[in-house]
Amino acid sequence: MRRTDVRLAGGEIPRGVVELQDGRRISYLTEGSGTRTALLIHGSGMSARSWVNQLQHRPGALRMVAIDLPGHGESDPPAGESIDDYAAAVAEFLAILDRGPAVVIGHSLGGSIAIALAARHPALVTALVLIASCVKLPLVDNVGERVVAFLPGPLRRLVFFSMAKKALFAPDAPADAIEVTMRDLRACRPETMMADVHAARAMDLTEQAAALEVPTLVLAGGRDRLTTPALAERLSALIRRSRLALADRAGHMLPQEAPEWVSREIATFVESLAEPVPASRALVAHRPAFLRRLFDWAMRLALRRQAEDIKRN
Repeated sequence: MRRTDVRLAGGEIPRGVVELQDGRRISYLTEGSGTRTALLIHGSGMSARSWVNQLQHRPGALRMVAIDLPGHGESDPPAGESIDDYAAAVAEFLAILDRGPAVVIGHSLGGSIAIALAARHPALVTALVLIASCVKLPLVDNVGERVVAFLPGPLRRLVFFSMAKKALFAPDAPADAIEVTMRDLRACRPETMMADVHAARAMDLTEQAAALEVPTLVLAGGRDRLTTPALAERLSALIRRSRLALADRAGHMLPQEAPEWVSREIATFVESLAEPVPASRALVAHRPAFLRRLFDWAMRLALRRQAEDIKRN
């Protein structure tokens, strides 16, 4: 498992690479040198580059790390077959970076992966920001999708991207936001796109979200037609320590459509958190109960002995 730092053309944002135990190389972009790490997980068919606004204009004193999920961007395939597959890869990635618990920020499918990560590996997550995310997609009998599937390849691709553009953005979305997003989607491998779609349709994170104990910020677009405000409200209601904020005029692609608002909400949320817990203490907090009791007993004994030494002196 190794890490190699390189730089993008022009030198704007450093890129790093780590190698997972199965040999896959996972690429990521990183910016900043704050004491608290923020992990950014992109959505379906996207890559770490979708976070360029947040990386270049960091919300608060954060070290930002934007991952290319397996099969996306410059990371090796194959893509994950399920949300849990992606969460496992992200957990290993975080463990290799060894930067302590992170504020995990996920957009769309990335938000669902963040929920699974926090549920399965709570020691790695100090807080969540879930953007245009949900725990379960509503069942929809989409006749249009079935028709598109029978079109010739080039025409199918043209219709797909036309439909995606309308579904992802509010009618008055900035042109540059649309351009950046569509470029990322067109660069995505078709098999990766299909894997993401299947993972999203199969997921149901209701129980995991309801059991979360981490502070959570839920951000939603008022004109989002994929993960609607109603789905965002349900997500926020499930998570006990959550707060919901709505960008009235934005669609699904909040990080691109309303980047300043997203960064401002994240900065305010992070500032409200307590100081980061050292990794060693965070790991102890999530070990089995008998180990936590042993740790607490040892701490009380050490404090008692310290108090006795003070009295003697």
